[in-house]
Amino acid sequence: MNIIKNNNIKWIHIVEPKEEDIEWLKKEFAVHPIIIKEIEKPSVKAQIEIFDKSLFFVSYSPFYEQKDEYSTKLEIDFIITKNTVITIQYEKLKNIFDGFEMKNVSSTLELTCDIIEHITTFEERQLRHIREKIEFVGKELFNNKEEEIFKKLMHLKRDVSEYRIIVRFQEPALKLLASKGKKFWGDDSQIYLENLIENHKNIISQLEDCREAISDFEYTNNQLMNMKVNKTMKTLTALSFMTFPFMLIASIFAMRTIDTPIVNEQGGFWIIISFIIVGMIIIGVYFKNKRWF
Repeated sequence: MNIIKNNNIKWIHIVEPKEEDIEWLKKEFAVHPIIIKEIEKPSVKAQIEIFDKSLFFVSYSPFYEQKDEYSTKLEIDFIITKNTVITIQYEKLKNIFDGFEMKNVSSTLELTCDIIEHITTFEERQLRHIREKIEFVGKELFNNKEEEIFKKLMHLKRDVSEYRIIVRFQEPALKLLASKGKKFWGDDSQIYLENLIENHKNIISQLEDCREAISDFEYTNNQLMNMKVNKTMKTLTALSFMTFPFMLIASIFAMRTIDTPIVNEQGGFWIIISFIIVGMIIIGVYFKNKRWF
């Protein structure tokens, strides 16, 4: 538990709350029983409620696991009173508030906005691994690595979808915060809270840009794979056309009937083989000039 105080405004941050932490909150701040019940374990959805003189707010942020290469949902709960902002983090994966410094604030509104803006910055940093992978795909797109690029694009689509699902949880919660925050902090809070929504929309916009880039790269990569398949099919068709007539000729001479020409003559075998080879060379040169393979 970390406690920081500035201008009579207090910030308390708790990671992985234990039973004694919850009991301390009950005694120290007379937290409403419904809030106490909510913070005993992670919530199932983002929400915001006002209880007596406290505001309870649940937010989610994506956290990218480098080792397992997927995004997890990091929950931060806010309990806000007149002079105190309490934040509760349930996962010890990473302290989301690393690098955060409490400014010289005069109200819990200012502190709450500073904290949420810091979380938004954290979310932008979590987008970095997606942007880096997209840049890599863009550089390697025309280097004859279609299969490798295809796999990376599938992983990217999964990353963006996971990130998007988590970030979308935050959108309705921020809108509710802007609505109910006006009742809790007064009319002057509206401009601050609407600014938080705009910052969140910027995250969504960046995410949509990533989705569009992935979609464009996927389309281009599919076209490159189709070109290779078409080229291979074209070559196989040309080879089939080259070999089939001569296979037919060889089969006819293989019947060895009484009237079959050349077969019974001296050197007949080499005459037939020479005819087939010369014919294939002529057709091959013709196809090559036509750029059919």
